[in-house]
Amino acid sequence: MKPIIISVGTLEAVLKMSTSPVDVKQYYPSYVNANSSVSIEQFRSIQESWQTIHSGEYALFKEQTLVSDPVGFWGLQFYDVLFEIEPSLKPLFKNKFQQAKMLTEMINAALNLLPGTFDETLGEERLEIDPKLIPVLQDLAKRHLQYQTKAKHYEPIGLAIVTTFDRMLGARFDNDTKAAWVELWSLICSVMIPAHVEQAQQMEVEP
Repeated sequence: MKPIIISVGTLEAVLKMSTSPVDVKQYYPSYVNANSSVSIEQFRSIQESWQTIHSGEYALFKEQTLVSDPVGFWGLQFYDVLFEIEPSLKPLFKNKFQQAKMLTEMINAALNLLPGTFDETLGEERLEIDPKLIPVLQDLAKRHLQYQTKAKHYEPIGLAIVTTFDRMLGARFDNDTKAAWVELWSLICSVMIPAHVEQAQQMEVEP
């Protein structure tokens, strides 16, 4: 039986909110699913992999002694991977430690608004995306233009997220979990890139 689909039609809904005459799909990463849909099982896999990072129960973290926070360690590794994939981004992120902290805090906040976690208010597992996530992601996309972030940067960032998980978790980051994160990044791109492009047009800068 096919899993329940949580986020069908998100891209179309976001595109209707945008007044941009530009086809934003041209800015999407090559691996992104433009009509992303994420099942509850995929959301659970996503949440579980992030909780494994939180627990510190992964070899690369245990093998080092310099960083005591397992989530912070993941964040630092992410930027190492990102600069390996796209060295031109290094000047945009001058304080790797501060950026890692901000990134992991953002991931924590976003995942708390996604299905697959226990909602204390509801007293049960969250099964739908909290609508508050959409404006949060749109605002994040607009603010990152101040740091000279381009729409083309969403491609290496997504690759770096998946690659970092792969290196940190090894065999536990299986193909199904990897596919779930790609679908989630596709969903995030479908929200952030239209907002990014529209804001760039208003600022009269290159998207």
